Amino acid sequence: MHENDGDAAAAMPGRDAGQGVNRGEAETLGVEARAAATAVADHIRNVAATATTEAQLSAASISAMAAAAVASLLLIIAAWLCLIAAGVWLAVENGLSGTIALLIAAAINVAVVLVLFLWSKGLLRNVGFSRTRQLVFRGNR
Repeated sequence: MHENDGDAAAAMPGRDAGQGVNRGEAETLGVEARAAATAVADHIRNVAATATTEAQLSAASISAMAAAAVASLLLIIAAWLCLIAAGVWLAVENGLSGTIALLIAAAINVAVVLVLFLWSKGLLRNVGFSRTRQLVFRGNR
């Protein structure tokens, strides 16, 4: 058996009795801890910047969708008025030239509304903060 006389820590070079870690190891641990803290802070800044960018993109997309909705509403109203005018014109007159012109105007308005609807539907993908969710919840994609 080996007897422990209490001088085992003192016998190890670079170690203080009672501490168990030498100064070089403590400095290395400090450097590693600072590097880890810096990495965490950088990641938090990256997630915050991504969330800010996605919020701005979402706000711009929602604004564009609102503008498209207002334009669609105005065009639908104009199309409705054209259809009504065409019906009245048809009832009063049997001439096709005025009616055909109003029906074509109504069809063009409806086509523009359809294009605006499809465009605004495509903007919906910008509203979900998908990149921020990927950065925060890496395991849940």
